[in-house]
Amino acid sequence: MKSVQSIIETALAAGQRTLSEYDSKLILADYGIPTTQESLVGDLVGAEAAAKWIGYPVVLKVCAGEAVHKTEQELIELGIMDAAELKRAFERLSPKAHEFGGQVLVQEMVKGSRELVIGLTRDIQLGPCVMFGLGGIFTEALADVSFRMAPLNDNDVREMCGEIQGSKILEGIRGLKPVNLDILSHCLKSLGRIGLDYPAIREIDINPLIVRDDRPLAVDALIVLEKPQHRQTETAKSRGGLDKFFEPGSVAIIGASSTPHKAGNDVIQNILANEYDGNLYLVNPKGGEILGHKVYASINELPDEIDLAIIILPAAVTPQAIRDCAARGVKAVVLSAGGFAEVDERGESLQQETLRAIRDTGIRAIGPNTSGHTSSPHKFTSTFFPLGKIPRGNVSYIAQTGNFATHTMRYIKTGENFGVARVLGMGNKLDVEESEVLEYYAQDPETKAIFIYLESFKRPRRFLEVACKVTRSKPVILLKGGATAAGADAAVAHTAALASDDRIIDGVLKQAGVVRVYNYSHLFLAAKAISAMPLPKGNRVSFLAPSGAMLVCLTDLCRKQWGLSVPDVEEKTRRYLQDISPPFIRMRNPVDIWPAATVKGVEFGYRKGTEAVLRDHNIDAVVMILMITDETGVPPLDFIVELARRYPQKPLYVTFTGQKKHMDAAKAFLEPQGVPTFPLIEEPFEVLSILARCRQAMER
Repeated sequence: MKSVQSIIETALAAGQRTLSEYDSKLILADYGIPTTQESLVGDLVGAEAAAKWIGYPVVLKVCAGEAVHKTEQELIELGIMDAAELKRAFERLSPKAHEFGGQVLVQEMVKGSRELVIGLTRDIQLGPCVMFGLGGIFTEALADVSFRMAPLNDNDVREMCGEIQGSKILEGIRGLKPVNLDILSHCLKSLGRIGLDYPAIREIDINPLIVRDDRPLAVDALIVLEKPQHRQTETAKSRGGLDKFFEPGSVAIIGASSTPHKAGNDVIQNILANEYDGNLYLVNPKGGEILGHKVYASINELPDEIDLAIIILPAAVTPQAIRDCAARGVKAVVLSAGGFAEVDERGESLQQETLRAIRDTGIRAIGPNTSGHTSSPHKFTSTFFPLGKIPRGNVSYIAQTGNFATHTMRYIKTGENFGVARVLGMGNKLDVEESEVLEYYAQDPETKAIFIYLESFKRPRRFLEVACKVTRSKPVILLKGGATAAGADAAVAHTAALASDDRIIDGVLKQAGVVRVYNYSHLFLAAKAISAMPLPKGNRVSFLAPSGAMLVCLTDLCRKQWGLSVPDVEEKTRRYLQDISPPFIRMRNPVDIWPAATVKGVEFGYRKGTEAVLRDHNIDAVVMILMITDETGVPPLDFIVELARRYPQKPLYVTFTGQKKHMDAAKAFLEPQGVPTFPLIEEPFEVLSILARCRQAMER
């Protein structure tokens, strides 16, 4: 039996891009993946002997590296029942096998109840990734598949099996036995190991993986090869030094300005507004004084060993400024200028020059093309966007965009009632990148939850390695931009054709426990909720509404779209809700609260109903949909704050229907006292869906 390495080396030496089905299955079998009984033959006598050994019915196939699409190329004969049929089939296929430079494969005819597909593709950033889904004709028709990055564990396999829409096919339906998940799990994990062991294997396609009785069996297989490319390996550990960004004892502003609303002036205003209590040094060739601080004429005049420099200079002079700062002992720099690789070829050249300056000096750098960062526990920000004092909180952001350090922060500051611990705009990521910031936030006692916006991963495997650990103790919520399907058109195997960047990213983020969101607003709506309230212990929600239509529609959305459960409440809770309501209404979860509010008052109905479901052991979180108008009444809202404080283990969110002026007033009253509110009725449920997934990830 040929070794795996010899099969690969022989094929590559011959210039083959794909292995034959026979050689592909030899590799699979070497890793314990069940395959069909089959024999490779060169003449009719050999075919007859193989068919007798295997037992009729059999299948004949042309077996060669280039015989990839056998059905379309008419290179297969199915259901051969006897020697006469075998002879006719062999005489038809043998010349075709000769044309392809291959032989004829005699194989057992496998009949099964279900067809699956499993495979492997080598992502350019993430390396080998494993696919699972519905097979046969449904692979292309439905594209119902899921992905995980190798290596896989049992939990990864369970999640993959449960994610596809056709997951019920694995169960014991219509008298069929449930699929043997131990064997299926072994197959998927083995594919991951093959990908890790042999870099020359680019793709593996097993389609169909037929389930015979309850056992998966590889009926057809394709392995695609490429000469292993030398890729720079990721550094195992970060270089450290982020404390100089988040806790600088001294700061220099290179390019300070006395002109209001210029970047070099606004950054000073922001630093002073946040009451930074470290040493502040300003640099401008004109010298003099700005906002009460001495101005140095050059970097060379600065004192030694400054922790952090904010360089607000044109791109062309940034590399030299880095070298000058390093010569004075500056430990870290924030590079604010744009005009680098994001612009044109000249910018790309400047970016490379800047990177050389960073590497040559060993200085740590954020950017270039960054709007800065914020560290509210240290009363510091490097952003040049006019913000003033930034409210302190317990959530932190990593952003591959300037938004969170600038106008989104302006919105949070003026339109919401929560603050931030840390915010870091990545810019072009020449040095500091997302995985080490995530690692810093993981051990940061000021950070309760982490929110991320990314368009690309600089060190994807390192990021996911860190995320796997972080998400067990802190929620990590990510919005990913730039999803594409680049390269799919050139794919040979189904696995690679279906492996768009976004499918793989979706799978590996789940694998790492990172909760993915798709709406920009969720990055601050979920942050508001988690800033004030605990994570829900599960996905079981109760809500109180003044409208039967709301109850019906929201229940449907909870179950079908948001992955939330709307369970029955305990019988004692149901009886209590019935007691406080008129007899014409039948009480249950969700709670139609308006009859009680109409008869006994708005405050009474909402207070008693909300407290009842907060006490209920079947409920993990509560949403109050509060109707407030001039005509129906606007009760004092202290009772909501009291309930939130009395039941601190369960999140209580409030949304509204009615008059806008009363909604705004309620938000202004409730949120500073720790009760998050949401202007649109769907929003608290969307947030609960996100945070329930965070809880699930932490407990995985």
